[in-house]
Amino acid sequence: MGSEQQIVIVGTGYWPNLKMYMASVRHNQDHPAYMILRDGTLEHCGGYGQVLAIENAGPVVLHNGCWTPAFRNQDGKYQAIEGAQPVRVPYEFCSCSLYHGCQHYEYVGDKQLATLREVLKQWIFDFGIRYPYDNQIGEICPRAQAGKSGIYFASSFDKKRADIHPQREIIDIIKAFATA
Repeated sequence: MGSEQQIVIVGTGYWPNLKMYMASVRHNQDHPAYMILRDGTLEHCGGYGQVLAIENAGPVVLHNGCWTPAFRNQDGKYQAIEGAQPVRVPYEFCSCSLYHGCQHYEYVGDKQLATLREVLKQWIFDFGIRYPYDNQIGEICPRAQAGKSGIYFASSFDKKRADIHPQREIIDIIKAFATA
């Protein structure tokens, strides 16, 4: 029988450089053990447990012809972060049902997905984690909050978090490792 352990996937959000992310309040809150950079490199972050950060801007908006990292303003609308470098590829969420109020997110690329798959595979093996797939991982998830085993997003625990999109390819990886 597997242990009741959780793997949590978080997004870094937009930062001008990784050093700023590592010094941020978000990094200190999440305290990831590792981070997957955009080029697929796995970087040790000194954190604890099975928390894995993915370098990803999160929400993006079309600004001056480029997909630019965005934040939610006081009116609840997403607007471009001034001076932010554009992302290469956006991931479009269904316009009928926006994800945390935003339609476009930075796409998690193939190299990051391959590294994610390998890290999850290793952690599941090392810690004997067994879990059923839970389709609520992109929103508040009762299984996550109850401490049940599984792979979750930061938004599974905190409704204010929308740092990574439940991109189809990520969901497929998580489903592939589920035991029920």
